[in-house]
Amino acid sequence: MRILTIDLLKIVSIFFVVISHVTLFFLLRDDNDVILYFFRQIGQLGVSLFFMCSGYFLLNNKHEKQVDYIINKAKGILTVLLFWLIFYYLYDTCFISKFTTVPTVDFLNYINVSRTTSDATHLWFIFAIVSLYILTPLMRNTFNEINAKGIMKILVIMLIISNLTLLNALTDYQFSFSLIPFNILLPFQVEGLISFLIGGYLGLTKPQIKAFSCKHIMLLVFSIISLISLSIISSRTGMTFFYGKFYNIFLQVSSVCLFLFLVNLNINEIPSLINDISKNILGIYLVHNIFVIEIHNEFVHNLFLEKFNYINIYVYIIAYSLLAFILSYILCVLLRKSKITSKIITI
Repeated sequence: MRILTIDLLKIVSIFFVVISHVTLFFLLRDDNDVILYFFRQIGQLGVSLFFMCSGYFLLNNKHEKQVDYIINKAKGILTVLLFWLIFYYLYDTCFISKFTTVPTVDFLNYINVSRTTSDATHLWFIFAIVSLYILTPLMRNTFNEINAKGIMKILVIMLIISNLTLLNALTDYQFSFSLIPFNILLPFQVEGLISFLIGGYLGLTKPQIKAFSCKHIMLLVFSIISLISLSIISSRTGMTFFYGKFYNIFLQVSSVCLFLFLVNLNINEIPSLINDISKNILGIYLVHNIFVIEIHNEFVHNLFLEKFNYINIYVYIIAYSLLAFILSYILCVLLRKSKITSKIITI
């Protein structure tokens, strides 16, 4: 069953990711700009929200044959993933290389998007989703109303333990020792796992908050404050300290608050355009780096910035992100017109 607010949430999430990917070019040239860090961090927020959306549905799905359902889903994702890995490899080596220097990488190394930096790097998210899909049958039966309170307790414990990494970093920096062994930390820091489980919990309990009540508005306020705090701290520690650590408490507070704010909006109908964008949201994520070109993008931004040098860079980032998002959507619409090409942007 489709939920309109979740559809809207997915659109917001992917647009946040696009903004983050466009921002990288500028952040690498000015790593002290708090606003750029904020733009970069909303990409992490978008990913965390998307993990939550996935958990919201997958951990509460009603399919009787859980294993068959998940395996078929995973097979579909891996087939689509292989196509886009090949596409971006050819895109980098045969097209982008004509405009800028692209390091020579053989395809077998290119596939490892966690290790090789390329314009297919964003596909790491699809690999992560496959892993969470496979774990779903093991967790699905736990997600019932009887276990709701227990799940909440476990999530709190997981969040606390995973964030002890921050304590380790602090003591290592101040006193040159790390107190907590990584053996206890790592199982709770699996990429996206906490967000996925939180999404499942919220899908199970469905907290009801009156739209635009004081409590509802405060959720949005807390989300923004937490993200700003994360951005300010990141501007001092450097992006790598928090980036990719989706379990960090600031990001989780921001994600949960924004998720609850959006799902509790009273939306009974959305414009047909928004509805169609939602149907294409996975495709938009897959193809957006054709236009964003997150890694080898100097020639693009240098060209535009030279022509539009009077534009504030923050405005430029939002405008370019919006353009890339729109172009990605148009491409997906065109691809969906054929049964063959529609298979590479849908699961």
